[in-house]
Amino acid sequence: MRVSTAMIYNNGTTGFQDRASELLQIQSQLASGKRVVSPSDDPIAAATALVVTQAKNVNAQWTTNQGTATDALGTIDTTLSSVSDLISYIKQRAIQAGNGSLNSSDMQSIATDLSARFDQMMGLANTNDPQGGFLFGGYRTNSQPFVGTESSGVTYLGDQGSRSIQVSETRVIPTSNSGNDVFVNIPGVNGSFTTAAAATNTSQATIDGGSVTGNYSGDNYQINFTSATTYDIVDSTSGTTVSSGNAYASGTQIAFGGIQVSVQGTPATGDSFSVTSGGSTDVFSTIKDLIGALQNDSGSALTTKVNQAMDRLDKSLDNVLRVRASVGSRINEVQSLGNMGSQADVQYQTTISRLVDLDYASASSQLAQKQTALQASQQAFVQTTGLSLFKYIGGA
Repeated sequence: MRVSTAMIYNNGTTGFQDRASELLQIQSQLASGKRVVSPSDDPIAAATALVVTQAKNVNAQWTTNQGTATDALGTIDTTLSSVSDLISYIKQRAIQAGNGSLNSSDMQSIATDLSARFDQMMGLANTNDPQGGFLFGGYRTNSQPFVGTESSGVTYLGDQGSRSIQVSETRVIPTSNSGNDVFVNIPGVNGSFTTAAAATNTSQATIDGGSVTGNYSGDNYQINFTSATTYDIVDSTSGTTVSSGNAYASGTQIAFGGIQVSVQGTPATGDSFSVTSGGSTDVFSTIKDLIGALQNDSGSALTTKVNQAMDRLDKSLDNVLRVRASVGSRINEVQSLGNMGSQADVQYQTTISRLVDLDYASASSQLAQKQTALQASQQAFVQTTGLSLFKYIGGA
């Protein structure tokens, strides 16, 4: 085989370039800290690492969503804590109002204080969420959910929706509660119906919350007093008279339709009391009625209305605590999912590191080997290109 000078140079250059390329590859790995710098370095490891990286990125999005959910639920919990404290305070004032030693001036002072607390409750009901929308408006986050005043009454303009966010592959967490659920749709004293005195009544007679004693049909009723000692019972739903000319005595139980109620005081002729199916009330009307009683009633009528208000406040507080317990359980669930996500993130990172990260000890050893090989290649190239027959001829 003829060995030409061109072949010597070509082979030497190729060997030199191969050694330099191998050294450059090791240097790139050391600089990046990655064993797989490009997919061609290890196609299987690169493809697997890509799949794991995508799963890790999805897990990071769940973590972001969990943070958003935690912030929203934390705002609800903080607000509900303030609401429960406020209801407890109002109940304390109602207990004070039940003290028989207080005079009308004291009652007016309590009423004035409760008017301010009414406004405070309105402020809490119209709290903003972390995104600037209304916390208790349901899906209608851009409009104020509760409008009205103490004198005119409060109306809920939100809807019944509950906003949610997906916090894991399989779990969607509600991150809001509607104002209707928190402030409006509060179970009544007996849970089946509510009682009220007609606005046109001229006496100070009052009616208690009543109770279910049998198979209550859910109809609405009216107790109409034809005199101070007699009354009729009318089924407002069907428009029929249940009974008439019934004898009345203050404080005795009036039973009909599977329920019973008690009227206290001396009614005036034409006074009436309603029994309305549904059994729910709202916290604003409870405070409003209590303020009205403190301003306008006295004696046994005031005592009865204060007791009714305290019963309704208890129900309002129970309802807030129920909602808050639900919020707390959701916060705990999100935190649990966050812990699981953190563990998964560590596992994903460990897998990716195992697939593509560099073993520095091994790479440092290979770097020394490649440098030695390159130097040897360079020296061999120099020695080879220096060979010539003329040297041997001249030497001879």
